[in-house]
Amino acid sequence: MSFLGDEFADDPEVTASDSAVHDVAYATPGEDHDDPGNHLWMHTDGRVWDLGPAELDTDDDGVSDSLTRNGPDGITVYTDSDRDGQVDKITNVDAQGVFSSRALDPDSGIWVPTDSGRLG
Repeated sequence: MSFLGDEFADDPEVTASDSAVHDVAYATPGEDHDDPGNHLWMHTDGRVWDLGPAELDTDDDGVSDSLTRNGPDGITVYTDSDRDGQVDKITNVDAQGVFSSRALDPDSGIWVPTDSGRLG
């Protein structure tokens, strides 16, 4: 199971060292979610991935910060926890409820395991 989802690199040691951080505006209720400036982004292997607008408020602060993607192995939740538009936490949940999370280390650009277990 890839921590970056099936549409991204299969290597859990993917780094963001070749990437740049871009200023991204946040979508609030009533704003245009089709505007790329309101989308979540990932930076891997020198490429920028536009994941689309955040759909969920996972920390209950009134700002959508996450989106989910379904794949053949389960779902992946992409989260921007610091409101800069860049995804910095990824959680995979498989069909049996087994989950694993990684956070982007801002200094090294490496995805570091943070939590794992089973839901339920």
